[in-house]
Amino acid sequence: MKNKIELLSPAGNMESLKAAVSAGCDAVYLGLQNYSARAFAGNFSHEEFIEAISYCHIRGVKIYVTMNTMLYETEIEKSKKEIDFIYENDADGVLIQDLGLFHYVRTCYPDLDVHCSTQMHIHNLAGVRFMKEQGAKRAVLARETPIEIVKQACQTGLPIEVFVYGAICISYSGQCLMSSAIKNRSANRGMCAQCCRLKYDLNGKRNAKHEYLLSPKDLNVIDEIPALIEAGVSSLKIEGRMKRPEYVWLVTKTFREAIDTYYEGRPYHTDSKRNDELMLMFNRGFSKGHLFHADTAERMSQFRPNHQGIEIGKVVQYQRGRVQVHLTAPLHQHDGLRIINEPSDTGLTAVKIYDQKENLVNHAEAGETVWLDCHDQPIPKAGQKLHKTSDAVLLKSIDEKIALTKHTVPITMKYTAEKDEPFRLQIMDNDGHCIRISSEQTVQEAKKAPLSSAKIEVSLRKVGELPYLITSIQGRTDAIFLPVSAVNEVRRRGLEELSEKRATVHERMGRQEYHLNLVKPEAPAERDLIYDSFGVENTEQKDIYTLGYGTHQIAPTVNPCYDQWLDHENSILSSVCDLAGKHAACFAGMTMNIANSYAMAYIYSLGGIDGIIVSSEMDENNIQMSIDAFAERYGFLPYLYQLVFGRRTLMYIKDGFTEETAAFISDLQKQKYEILRNGETMEILEPEAVRKQNQGCYGTYSIIHSADEYKKLKEDSL
Repeated sequence: MKNKIELLSPAGNMESLKAAVSAGCDAVYLGLQNYSARAFAGNFSHEEFIEAISYCHIRGVKIYVTMNTMLYETEIEKSKKEIDFIYENDADGVLIQDLGLFHYVRTCYPDLDVHCSTQMHIHNLAGVRFMKEQGAKRAVLARETPIEIVKQACQTGLPIEVFVYGAICISYSGQCLMSSAIKNRSANRGMCAQCCRLKYDLNGKRNAKHEYLLSPKDLNVIDEIPALIEAGVSSLKIEGRMKRPEYVWLVTKTFREAIDTYYEGRPYHTDSKRNDELMLMFNRGFSKGHLFHADTAERMSQFRPNHQGIEIGKVVQYQRGRVQVHLTAPLHQHDGLRIINEPSDTGLTAVKIYDQKENLVNHAEAGETVWLDCHDQPIPKAGQKLHKTSDAVLLKSIDEKIALTKHTVPITMKYTAEKDEPFRLQIMDNDGHCIRISSEQTVQEAKKAPLSSAKIEVSLRKVGELPYLITSIQGRTDAIFLPVSAVNEVRRRGLEELSEKRATVHERMGRQEYHLNLVKPEAPAERDLIYDSFGVENTEQKDIYTLGYGTHQIAPTVNPCYDQWLDHENSILSSVCDLAGKHAACFAGMTMNIANSYAMAYIYSLGGIDGIIVSSEMDENNIQMSIDAFAERYGFLPYLYQLVFGRRTLMYIKDGFTEETAAFISDLQKQKYEILRNGETMEILEPEAVRKQNQGCYGTYSIIHSADEYKKLKEDSL
């Protein structure tokens, strides 16, 4: 049998981490205070991280640290220090998006496992094979990747991790600029403002039941665990570093049960009670996502973008600050509630529940009609649905289980208690640790009441709060005397030493020197690159090529046929998947999120890439700092290109978000976002073209989508 699949749980803080471990996860992923794609999670201070490592490793649970954001030059030195801290404190792996940081870690810390974050946008076999060759130890595939490619990826020998539960992005992983463009909060830097959860009109019209056009349902593929295990997936990942500990515990517990049941040879399906519990924790509706080919209607949650809970009744009437509801499911005091209303939902908490006789009660059953205090706006109306969004009894029950449930490590003990010898204890676990401890006192011959084997065993089994389960104790004794306190002391010291050994998993070889020797490439012939989606080369306006260089741009889309090493020539590359194979006269594209001198150097080291179009999220200062740092380290200037004109693609959406013909969407501020179709992918363009002056780069990069933009670009170039 292959290694049992890993269950990987989110830990936004220490409480969630302990909940995940209590529920039976094999590993957790967490972020430190910086460079995490969930910048608004609680995250861990250095002191908390040291505690977390010890807590998890003693219990046989791994910790992976997320440093999966795009890095600016100003952040490089601090990110190096963070990596050093992570390495020295025995993390089991680090998740990375930035290619510069990836190469730095692989060079300086060859015995630290690097996992390619989903933000790296690996979505085909070329990407998997390339990153395996570059030294990655795992790839977290983009959420758009279908099961067929997942299965093939697992056959490459690189361990594959896939998301199986929780929130998903509507845009391709690592390719969303919507939050950055609209809210000045970069999703590539962990600060997504969730613009996909806002209201939009389609083609200038609003549909009240489909106002949240870009909002997808949450992922839930628990019924497909057999297919994922049989495909060869190494790790099943639960999303939720922003969620409460009870959510983490319940979802982890459910997947733990499903995985264990599979290996026991039995089918597993969540019953209606567990389904309701999962939905009460958080749901926008569930789908199997692109992983298992859910269609557009199945994937989208366009009526509401937030937690929906479960329906438990309907409004009967509203009177003077109170709402009467008829229940179809139980209601408890302090449950969180929402009435589906317009123009927004009415929120309330069941602080006081009144029965039909105006008596205060602490709960009500299905079929009953009760009154609730309701002071939120808008005022409820008869017939509207009542949803429960949190269940006070369920939360209390889970909190109790977290507190009482131990994630135990099986150990065995052997002891000897012979006259005129120290009391000797040997403790062994299943991971090869063997601790031998002796008492300071010697065993004496008993003159009155001998210390029996039964009393010794009772003393040895007192593990207290330590997570050990003693499966056997072997030993013998004659008529001897030794204070029970001496046995307790030996046990205490033995278990402490075992915990110390278990807490440190890796024997580190130490940091190696960073090295990357670059030969100055020839300067690209063209100083101005133009991406033309309009097709001007097929019009009479061929003089556009007097402005720049006609080159083929590879779209950053999931192509199921793109399963081999491909050579590229005269192309703008879109992701790490395009770095496989040979290159000639190519450029690293803007969607590769290159934003620092280390990433630039790594790209140049691959050969055949003449220039780099830097991330459009960089400002002039960040660009100049990268140029200066690169030149100081390598002795020549990098050939960088900067976006100076054009409407960027803010989202790449696989299979679209609507079955209707979509020309544009518009937000509440009446900004219009044109929509382009590119095969199976829908692209959402920003409303107005970026227009910047190139003040420091070798060349410029421009995008045109229309004849009008062609004219503006030509005017700007004069």
